[in-house]
Amino acid sequence: MVSRSTAEQLLASLLFAAVSLSAGCAAEYDEEPRVPRKRVVEKPAPAPTAEPKQQVKESALLRPLYHDDWFGGVTLLGVDEKKLHAVVKLEAHDPPRIAIDTIDLRKAERIDRWEATGDPAERAMRSAAFTPLSGSFEKDLSRYATLVRDLGPWHLRHPLSLPTFAVAPDRDHVLFGSRPTDGTEGDWLFAVTNDGKPRRVDQGLLASYSPVFSPDGTTVAFIGCTSSPCDYGLFLTKMGEDKPRRVAGIQRATAPMWSSSGDSVLAVGGARSQERCLFRLARNAVTPKSLACAKGLEDVSFALDPEGRTAAMAGVRGVPGKQVVDVKWILLADGSTLATHTIDRAVGSSVLSASGLMALPMQRGAVGAVDLISGSSTVIPESEGWFFGFEGARWVGDTLVLLRKVPDKKGFDIVAIDVRKASGRRDEPWL
Repeated sequence: MVSRSTAEQLLASLLFAAVSLSAGCAAEYDEEPRVPRKRVVEKPAPAPTAEPKQQVKESALLRPLYHDDWFGGVTLLGVDEKKLHAVVKLEAHDPPRIAIDTIDLRKAERIDRWEATGDPAERAMRSAAFTPLSGSFEKDLSRYATLVRDLGPWHLRHPLSLPTFAVAPDRDHVLFGSRPTDGTEGDWLFAVTNDGKPRRVDQGLLASYSPVFSPDGTTVAFIGCTSSPCDYGLFLTKMGEDKPRRVAGIQRATAPMWSSSGDSVLAVGGARSQERCLFRLARNAVTPKSLACAKGLEDVSFALDPEGRTAAMAGVRGVPGKQVVDVKWILLADGSTLATHTIDRAVGSSVLSASGLMALPMQRGAVGAVDLISGSSTVIPESEGWFFGFEGARWVGDTLVLLRKVPDKKGFDIVAIDVRKASGRRDEPWL
């Protein structure tokens, strides 16, 4: 077992190797969308922009860890922080082919490939339901659960989108999406426990998505609906029960996440069309608490830090090509605002580190690095490649592991970005 500090040292040594090397000498992709001690900021700093003051050098901030010549869709399922193993899903449609690769980032080599072609591959790529790739349903379900379990902690990160799937920390329970067994339309949710028998956990619903287990594995949060068109309500259900409970007042909910203690679940949603709020619901409560709200923003989402102490709520405003992302950094213990920032040229959901660093996708595939404490920021420009895979990105300390496609170069890279250095963060504690 590799400790967290050891894992950070390993990635740091990889980045240092890139700097030393540069001193000695002058995927096409298609990600599938889916239907502290408190630090008080009395007056938020003026909204910083993410325009870089100077062009960054790849060798100083960015280290390619692995390259693959795959031509087709690429999804980063996640990174095992202890082993420093990345898991990527590769998809091609002509002819149908799907592969799930496990990559040893320390050795820069693939150590396992699980592959399917033809009809099994086509079924796996077109549906939210879990389907076997190369063996029986039961065998492949167990294999997939083993593969993704160590890519968590799942209660603090976005769930898998395709297929609909969730694993419990205690290894006793697995959830998977399935087509209805009565021949109707919809997407149902089933659980497999120790006895190996699937049991439906979303009785009465038409469709269910984005399930996530609580840290103790006893309760599941997910989004779903009872009719079409789907209004994506937030639901909770206890393992062993088949009747989920809908949370009042939350529609169009984002994929939920749990607090680090498991005493509450969080999601962005709202009943009014022009306002979106980050809600926290205590596990046994009836009414959710609004922690922060935003009006006039599109694609409002949130990210939790890996320790579950803070959240970054973000939304897009502006016309295409001139969008900005408004970010509100929130202390989850009491819902207070730590800081607010506006990031120019940003386009999507962010990922948040435990030390208050944020990385987010920018226009034309660039990646932005922001220090939420000081407001300093920079951009690793699109000339360095098209960066993606943020939903499965993993922090190792203040280094972020994600994917990159380099123009005019076949395949894709797994890269490590030193976000601390990129953002200009000094080596000083924040909490």
